[in-house]
Amino acid sequence: MKDITLPLVSIVVPVYNTERFVQACIDSVICQSYTNWELILVDDQSSDNSFKICHDAADKDPRIKAIRQEKNAGALEARNRGIKESSGKFLCFLDSDDTYEPAKLEIQVAFMLKEKHAVSFTMFQRITEAGEFMGKSNVPFAPEISYKQLLGNPQFSIITIMLDTTQVSLPQLKLDLVKAEDYVFHLAILKQGFKAYGINMALSNYRYRLGSQSTSFMGNAADLWKVLYSIEKLGFLSSTFYFSRYISKGLKKKMILMSQIKQVQGN
Repeated sequence: MKDITLPLVSIVVPVYNTERFVQACIDSVICQSYTNWELILVDDQSSDNSFKICHDAADKDPRIKAIRQEKNAGALEARNRGIKESSGKFLCFLDSDDTYEPAKLEIQVAFMLKEKHAVSFTMFQRITEAGEFMGKSNVPFAPEISYKQLLGNPQFSIITIMLDTTQVSLPQLKLDLVKAEDYVFHLAILKQGFKAYGINMALSNYRYRLGSQSTSFMGNAADLWKVLYSIEKLGFLSSTFYFSRYISKGLKKKMILMSQIKQVQGN
C-alpha cells in the first residue's frame, strides 16, 4: 500500500524494443521501499512485446501508466511525453533496460526533504545484459555540481537524478542529438541557477550493452562538442577549453570501463 502522506514521486521511462529487460525495470520500481510513486512508461512504437509487457503491468498496478506514442519519434520525445503526464512533487527517470536499487527512492526523497534541494543525484553501478554486477561508476563523486562544473564534465547519469518540480522549470528539449539529450537536460536544469547535490551511494543500475551509442567514446565526444558549441553557444575558445576537459577525463573513464569489461569477459 502506498503512503499518501509522503510526496508523490513520478518515474518516467521511455521504452523501445526492450522486451528482454523492461519487466526487470518495472519490477525494480514495484519493489521500492518507498511506495508513493507513479511509473509512467512511454512506448515509442516498439516492434516487439515491450508495450504489451508495460500494458500488462499497468493492468495489475494502478500506480503504473502505459502510454504508446502515435509514431516513433525517439527517446527524447517519449521522455517529454512522460514529463507532461507526470504529477509528482519529485521527478525521476529510468531507461527501460536499467533498474533501481530497492531503497533508491526512499533514500533520495529523505535527502531532498531534509536539505530542501531542487536537484540531487546518486552514484550508479554497471550490470551486464544478464544483470550481473560489473563495477561501480567510473565518475568520481562530487558532493555538489554547478553549471560551470558540468561543462565538458558530465558528472551524473539521468537514471540517478531527482528533481523537485515545485522549484525547477522542466525543459522540453527539441534536439537532433544521439545520446547528448541527457547531458543537455542536465545543463538546462543547472543553468537556472541550481546546484546538483550528490548522495555517494550506487542506487541505480546501468545495463551495459555492447555496441550501444552510450558506450562509444568517439560518438559521445562528437555529441559533446555539438552541445558546447552549437547548443550552449560558448564560442570556439570556451568550447575548446571545456572539450579538452572532457577528453582528458573521458579517456580515464574509458580505461576504467574497458578494465571492467575485460574482467567480466574473463569470468
